[in-house]
Amino acid sequence: MNKLKFRDVTVSVIESPSKVGLTPSPQFFEDIPASQDPLPPAVLLGTPKADSFPISKEELIEKAKSVFKAGTGLERPDDLADDFRFEFPIISLPKKEYLAAVSSFRLKEAFPDINPHAYDFRVDPFEPNRVWFTSRVTATHKGALKFGDMKFDPTNKLVFGAPECQSYTFNAEGKVTSFTGGYIMDRRVGNTKGLGAVFGIIAAIGGPVLQPGSPILTFLQLQGAVTAFLKPILGSK
Repeated sequence: MNKLKFRDVTVSVIESPSKVGLTPSPQFFEDIPASQDPLPPAVLLGTPKADSFPISKEELIEKAKSVFKAGTGLERPDDLADDFRFEFPIISLPKKEYLAAVSSFRLKEAFPDINPHAYDFRVDPFEPNRVWFTSRVTATHKGALKFGDMKFDPTNKLVFGAPECQSYTFNAEGKVTSFTGGYIMDRRVGNTKGLGAVFGIIAAIGGPVLQPGSPILTFLQLQGAVTAFLKPILGSK
């Protein structure tokens, strides 16, 4: 141990924890047995314990991939539980309204070559019923895109999405209970102006969007009206 003196204050400096018999605090969850973790991280309300959830990690990942390939309920609505929630940054919808909203976009008609490039499917170590994954969408605006009362004629513009974090939670029957997304991991990547989901796609082709942090969006959130405001735009019933 060295001692440094600044004016009238003496400061002790430890050169290396190992030299004085100190063990660095664990920094990764694998280093801390669950039974010895004094303050485990927060999880979604209702998350089952790992030893009580009946679906293995491998099976859950395959389920998540299958759900994603089928359009998260668009091709197989029964993939979604009756209490399903669509939870994105500025909107929350139940199953019926979610399906009505996303079916109105017709993204495949406007972007016939759209590719989400989904990868890195993994089960959350703290939430055994949640699968996280990342996507980096690419697309070419070849057809008309309708968004509420707005219509965007083909521009042939390219869409390069930023890496976006998404997740599914499942119940014990293997049904999806929630779908989260729209959370950009690095806003510097791509041309979607730091936005995810359909808002990012519209931004890339030059359309107006609600941006997180904008005065109008902040006002709507404070008024608790953002969902009501977006429902007619999204075409939900």
